[in-house]
Amino acid sequence: MRIGNYISVVAGELGFEQNVSGHIQVPLEGMRRLKEAGHEVHLVTNEYGRDRSLPACLDQSIPVHLVSDSRNRGGILTRASDQGRGVRLLALRRQVRQLKRICNEQQFDLLHLHGYNRTAHLGGGLRLMGLSCPVVCTVFAGVFPERCSLLTRRLWKRVDALVTATRFVQEAYEVEGLHVKQVRHGLIRDLQSEFKGERSSSRRRVLFWRDPSIENGADLALAAYGELAPRYPGFDFDFAIRPYWDPIPGIDELAAEHENVHVYRFPYSDGVTLPGLVMNSLCVLQPMRRLTINPQLVIAESLAAGVATIASDLGSTGELVQEGVTGRLVPVGDAAALTEALDTLLADPGAAEAMGRAASEDMAARWNWDNYINDVTTIYTNVVPGSAA
Repeated sequence: MRIGNYISVVAGELGFEQNVSGHIQVPLEGMRRLKEAGHEVHLVTNEYGRDRSLPACLDQSIPVHLVSDSRNRGGILTRASDQGRGVRLLALRRQVRQLKRICNEQQFDLLHLHGYNRTAHLGGGLRLMGLSCPVVCTVFAGVFPERCSLLTRRLWKRVDALVTATRFVQEAYEVEGLHVKQVRHGLIRDLQSEFKGERSSSRRRVLFWRDPSIENGADLALAAYGELAPRYPGFDFDFAIRPYWDPIPGIDELAAEHENVHVYRFPYSDGVTLPGLVMNSLCVLQPMRRLTINPQLVIAESLAAGVATIASDLGSTGELVQEGVTGRLVPVGDAAALTEALDTLLADPGAAEAMGRAASEDMAARWNWDNYINDVTTIYTNVVPGSAA
């Protein structure tokens, strides 16, 4: 089967080829797996300049086709500010024309788009404007209610199949009367395989890894560290963070105040690696206030690495963290609950390590690529005329 895959803005900043958002990593890995299964896959993405490059996780043998970008991206592409709003109508018209041309020239059996509501709107619009091949859309979240819902409902109905990874997102679409098939994918980064050193027999690190933002709950981790670092001098309380346009204050000040609080900034130096930090952690903190993708990959990858994870009971997170078995779920924005949950794990490191072992086994069983390939190819067969025969 010849499958075109549209993913917006795959190219990232130079130097960040290994640091790629989940909504890009997941479909790229899915494409690689489909190629290994015998399908011909192509990537369609937006044009980019010399200051940007394609990510390292893209299979270099996959053909790449470029189209215009109609979205107003604001400063998010350079990590200078948040996402912009709206589309440029002339650029949208050009983008649709280019996508239709590529699909026709490459004779795709179907076009699979990956993204959020507006990406699905684009897929429905392509069908409405005469694209002959079926359109499948994988959606990472459901943003409802929508503006201009009378128009967008017409676009949703034109998509041949909707797919999502979590029950949480599936239910959001069901409320809107839209049928979505749940297909769990596997994980992207295998931190256990990436780790080249020896795992410590006695792990004494707590780790927050993510952008140091309010949305990611960095302030909550800071509050928990501030209370517990003096009480547990034998443990390290670490931040592994990326450059961010609006970081919370106080991280460096806390590290200066306590010898067992450390800050590692990407790109890391002195032989420090993210797999090394995670694999030698007793516990990972992910107290997010908002999920950017469902499931949130940093949570899934922490669990798969065999590390107990404390996360906010938010969105699809309960489909990853099993409360009291592989980690802890705490109320969103509750610093006291986060501190208490972390205190409990630090007081019994053996129990925390057992949670980590259970987490690794659970993630391997429920979130894997073999199941994904079987399920998604069944969906393809159902929408492509004549493929069942």
